[in-house]
Amino acid sequence: MSVRVSAPGKVMVSGEYGVLSGEPALVMAANRRVEVRLTAAESWRFVSNGEPEAAPTPNFLTRSERPHGAVALALWSVAGALELRPAPMAIEIDSRAMQDDGCKLGLGSSAAVSVALAVALAHHAGVGQPSMEDCAKAHDRLQGTVGSGFDVAAAVRGGWFEFQRDHASIRVAGTMTPPAKLCYVWTGKEARTTGFVTRYRAWERQDPQSRALIARLGSATRSALAACREQSATDFVAAIRESARRLAELAQAARIPIFAGGHSELIGLAETWGISYKPCGAGGGDIGLATADDTSRLVAFMQAVRDEGYQPLQLECDIHGVRVEREATGIADS
Repeated sequence: MSVRVSAPGKVMVSGEYGVLSGEPALVMAANRRVEVRLTAAESWRFVSNGEPEAAPTPNFLTRSERPHGAVALALWSVAGALELRPAPMAIEIDSRAMQDDGCKLGLGSSAAVSVALAVALAHHAGVGQPSMEDCAKAHDRLQGTVGSGFDVAAAVRGGWFEFQRDHASIRVAGTMTPPAKLCYVWTGKEARTTGFVTRYRAWERQDPQSRALIARLGSATRSALAACREQSATDFVAAIRESARRLAELAQAARIPIFAGGHSELIGLAETWGISYKPCGAGGGDIGLATADDTSRLVAFMQAVRDEGYQPLQLECDIHGVRVEREATGIADS
């Protein structure tokens, strides 16, 4: 039996960091997809982004230590979360659509891999579709941290949506497409955000002013969501500008380099053209978005972006979440 499953990436349009504290986020599933293929085989064989991966140690799925190798680790994480013990198989994972020349773009490839692999394993085992909570658990095992799960939600459901998570539950609701045009910029630097969330959590606990700042982050996102409902381009652009300002306050208060990796320079360039610009996600590199209610200014800004050596990134909403692309019977060659 062979099964091929794909899942989309994500863009955090508004709601960075606040989403970790129960505030809402505005999220788009991005039309860059990872693909996972499972094929029955007599022994484990792994391929990651077109390159063979060393076979794992025997009984690696039952061991507590994390295995080496991208595919082995993903399988260990997902199988553990779903409480499955699959027989040996050939597994191919391809996330190159979410990379630029080998650098991750920050589109949530690990979450998309977790979701696609979870669905593929479930189909291969003949069990029901895994829940969003199961997929989030698998991704947390893969990352070694507990995230908000918005990237998992994008991979599961697709489309534009509002995301909010508290200690007890995840709330996901569809929302209208933003009324202003969005353009995306790849900074050319892959973000190294290890420790950003840890630093945020420490600041949240220790700074008595943190709650007020987090609430302001949430307020900016609620304004963006309201502008989507009302289809007000002017209000949406203003909300994105406000979100960037609140992120700058957070960066200073928590000492997190959110605007490193080119974002500070792009903010300055955006101000020159009267454009709203902000990082997408944890910051420190990866991608940012620009928006304006005057398309001509946005076009001029994106040309200036090119002139400064940054790369415009073609991204659109993917309305499809995770899906089984193909199932077939057969045994892989040994």
